[in-house]
Amino acid sequence: MRSLSIRVLLVALLCLCASAAHAAPPRKVTVGTYIINVLGVDIKANQFVIDFYVWFRWEGDDLKPLETFDLANGRITQKSGIVRTKLGTQNYALCRVLATITKFWDMQRYPLDGHTLSIEIEDGEADARVLEYERDVDNTAIATGLHVPGWVVRKTMSSVEPHGYHTNYGDTSLPTNQASTYSRYTFSIDVARPGTGRFWKVFFGLFISVMVSWCAFYVRPKESSPRVSLGVGATFAASAVTVTINNSLPDTNSVTLADKLIMLTLGMIVLSVAETIIALTLFARERAATQQKMDRICGIVFPAIYIAILFVFVL
Repeated sequence: MRSLSIRVLLVALLCLCASAAHAAPPRKVTVGTYIINVLGVDIKANQFVIDFYVWFRWEGDDLKPLETFDLANGRITQKSGIVRTKLGTQNYALCRVLATITKFWDMQRYPLDGHTLSIEIEDGEADARVLEYERDVDNTAIATGLHVPGWVVRKTMSSVEPHGYHTNYGDTSLPTNQASTYSRYTFSIDVARPGTGRFWKVFFGLFISVMVSWCAFYVRPKESSPRVSLGVGATFAASAVTVTINNSLPDTNSVTLADKLIMLTLGMIVLSVAETIIALTLFARERAATQQKMDRICGIVFPAIYIAILFVFVL
């Protein structure tokens, strides 16, 4: 009887120890980053390359965060300059990372767009029950004078939050709907295009094309061939610019600012060609006065409508 009681007590103690171990809080690991350079922002390929330092500080020798960290939104192409040392009772590890980050750009405002360039760091082995990141707010920064080609840096920010994965990764020893949560450190840089230079570079060809189509209003109807040629030439020129713009952008199902201006320009050119056909018909029927009045009105109304709609789209 006494032996049975001892066994019961031992089992109870083991259960209590297991429960205490399971309920142990996650280990805190301080993480910080220093961005050296953004080597290229590739809109077409949905990615950018970034060069940065990352460091970790933690207690205990059983964790190795420098070896086990990974990028949730990209791939590490190179690690260099690895440093490991002790800072009092804490372990400290640092390395320089070159990484290619996948970024699906929001192109709805292109070429007046702005984006957030982020690096998302997670531990590849320890989930949030074992390891929890903390931001090194005082030391995280970007290099002075950091230059992103074609962009200006607006602000930076960092955060730590849990991120869940609703899968057991094929481990049949776990339930099918098993979910795992990892602590994720995110450092972000907000960038925007400076001024309107890019806007004019992209759409200058479209603006010239539509203005050429309006020149038909000032060509006499008896010069029918040059008048029709202006509209046809403007259509081909606008189509060529459209192909160039689309080839520089990633595939997207959303209607972007560029798409709206392309449709507006091509639509206005088609209306100009239609006006030319009507004007030639009126002239052929000896209604020159009506034709001339229509040309004068369209020469004022068409540009006014185009500019008004353009401002609505841009603002």
